[in-house]
Amino acid sequence: MTDARDPRAAPPGAAVYSKDYWDLVLAQLRKRPSVRLSLVLLALLYGTAIYAPFLAGDRPLMIRATDAASYRKAQRLLVPIATNYRGLVVAGEAGFHPPAAKPGESAQSFDSALAAEGDALRQKAELMAGQLSREDDVLLRELLAALDAADRATVGHDAAAAAAAGDRAVELAKRAKAQLVPTEAGAAPEAGRSVTLCERTLWPAFDAISRGELYFMGLWLLVLSWPLWNAAVNRWLLRGDREAIRHARRRKALALVLLPLLPLPFWSSDADPFATSPYKAGLGNGDIVASKVVFPLLAFGLAEQNDAEYYRAPTWHEDSEFDEAGRRVHARHAPAATDFAATSSPVEVRYAEPALNAASRHPLGTDTLGRDVLVRLIWGGRVSLSVGLVSTLFLVLIGVVLGALAGYYGGVTDLVISRIIEIFQCFPAFFLILIVVVFLGPSIINIMVVLGITRWPGVARLVRGEFLRLREQDFVVASEALGVPERRTIFRHILPNAMGPVLVAATFSVASGILTESALSFLGFGVLAPVPSWGSLLTENRSPEYWWIQIFPGLMIFLTVTLYNLLGEGVSDALDPRQKTA
Repeated sequence: MTDARDPRAAPPGAAVYSKDYWDLVLAQLRKRPSVRLSLVLLALLYGTAIYAPFLAGDRPLMIRATDAASYRKAQRLLVPIATNYRGLVVAGEAGFHPPAAKPGESAQSFDSALAAEGDALRQKAELMAGQLSREDDVLLRELLAALDAADRATVGHDAAAAAAAGDRAVELAKRAKAQLVPTEAGAAPEAGRSVTLCERTLWPAFDAISRGELYFMGLWLLVLSWPLWNAAVNRWLLRGDREAIRHARRRKALALVLLPLLPLPFWSSDADPFATSPYKAGLGNGDIVASKVVFPLLAFGLAEQNDAEYYRAPTWHEDSEFDEAGRRVHARHAPAATDFAATSSPVEVRYAEPALNAASRHPLGTDTLGRDVLVRLIWGGRVSLSVGLVSTLFLVLIGVVLGALAGYYGGVTDLVISRIIEIFQCFPAFFLILIVVVFLGPSIINIMVVLGITRWPGVARLVRGEFLRLREQDFVVASEALGVPERRTIFRHILPNAMGPVLVAATFSVASGILTESALSFLGFGVLAPVPSWGSLLTENRSPEYWWIQIFPGLMIFLTVTLYNLLGEGVSDALDPRQKTA
């Protein structure tokens, strides 16, 4: 193999460049099968958690249908909402009397009340218009125009025009309610009295994606496709110039973080992931008539319950069998008297769900409320995996800053920071975390922050030691002699050379954070219900009879921690100077 660092070893005409520290580290990492396997499996775990709405949920990915039930509901509410809106417009701000506010809440203002009623009316009218042809939605378009005129007149303090527009909106709402009655399936519409609903294409699962979810979906795709687009950029934009490629690393990392932000201003969603979707019920009872429906692979919602399937064993197991009437064959796996009362009603197999005794119905069983354990494992990974990463970012940030200051300046600064480190290390870490969480209250954010601010001393000591070793090196002395600002010397020259041990500590800290969150959730001080995490899933039931509730979340925790430990060992070996050969 040609040594790329030796010009004499390169063939004539070949590009000659020297490998830097990180080139050698990456080369060592590529040689380790355990690192490659860990990265692949961790990418799969994170991808599954990030794309959970598309893998497990009761909202269709795509549906082309007519929804008579939602149309009729909007039709019923059209006149009451329009009447309330007109009342607000006519009364004006001077005649507005807000309802009594609940304890701890401020009274509703006139502008917010008017906006709420206007938005509700506009939403109902648009929902109806979306299922009508252009010829049939004339009244609804006129209603929306009257609503806009009333808004403009109210903002312009033109009471007479606002009242006239409000009256017009009520009149149009009454006419729409009387004339835009949907016909029954197969019946012909009556002129001026009924209309035929048109199919519309919706993307419910996509519409429920929040901005945060959208950002991490884009980030995960960019990270996963790094080998492809990085190779393309290096070849076509940087022309294979190794020095240019080396200097472009920071810009690539910045682009990786910033590019997923671009679509966020154009995205909006207010869906609640814990709310049961109406689509399965509507498709099952005929309220929604669809010509095409595509559901996720697991058509069960995060909070969707089935009363007759409490504590159902994994459906590939013989103990999970139900008879033709939909009742349990093995009574010993029915809910115990100490849990919820056993139900005698048969299992309801809803739209898009596997058959009653299909092995794919509940491959990991159900919990105390009849919720699918596999679905909750997928969604619970979002909390457990994110807690490990975010808490590590906190502790690395705090530890690096304090350790760098202590190691570079020494003297009183080093003395004070070292004493603070020793004070934190005097207390058992887990009990300190437990005490802080009890006072702050259990929540995802609190756990992330607490883990970060209680576990930074180890990183601080590593960075301090590296800075003490590096601050006497020639490149640091030269930097100081040239008058380079101390901040630049610390963070641009010394810190990159001290990051090796920090990366190793950070890798192991992610695994430690996941374990700590799981322990807190197991003790009841973790995330609050109904938000699931792998640790909280372990507490659903502790009876050995319902073994699947403890085994599968425990296996996920064990697998993730093992993968991070393997990755940490690989990084540690790759950073070993004895391993850095060409």
